[in-house]
Amino acid sequence: MPSSIFTNNFKTFIFDLLKKYDNSNLNLMISGGSLLNVLNNPSYSSLDTSKWSIYYADERVDPKGSNYEGSLPFLNNLKGKVYRIEVEDKDCARNYSNLLPKIDICLLGVGPDGHICSLFPDTPSLDSEDKVISITNPKVQFPERVTTTLKFLNSEVENLYFVIPDKNGEVKEVKEPHCSIKRRLTKDYVIVLYKNE
Repeated sequence: MPSSIFTNNFKTFIFDLLKKYDNSNLNLMISGGSLLNVLNNPSYSSLDTSKWSIYYADERVDPKGSNYEGSLPFLNNLKGKVYRIEVEDKDCARNYSNLLPKIDICLLGVGPDGHICSLFPDTPSLDSEDKVISITNPKVQFPERVTTTLKFLNSEVENLYFVIPDKNGEVKEVKEPHCSIKRRLTKDYVIVLYKNE
């Protein structure tokens, strides 16, 4: 079942969520987009993150859109291990699937069309039985991508959060994943939304 939390300070909210793992083991999965700005917080450097492992929910094949590159401001404040999706490897989906452990916390954004990771509404990839797949979507800016699947999120993630921050102080129109994605999510999750106070 989904639940919602409202905040007017996403950086502080996510930091408070993750600081519970100060000097503790954490398998953290992140996506790209607006979430990366939320994670860009120098406060993480005050934590002992040496036992953290960072994984990616998806990646764009074109380096111009790399989620890994976009996450560097966050990573520069950490001391843990980073496991990027090596999209230059033709077997990267299978290799990443074999690499992924159980995830303690997964932080995902939600696109304007309701997509999560690189899983787009009403597409066959939503029903994939694999945990990591390669997809091509000619309708988006970076068509070739590698993404974790709903099967992975449902079976391997302990705590799932959808983080939907404001855009220039305004509430975004999208409030949750697309219905074609929601109905395939079989686990509890939390939606973090902007509250304008």
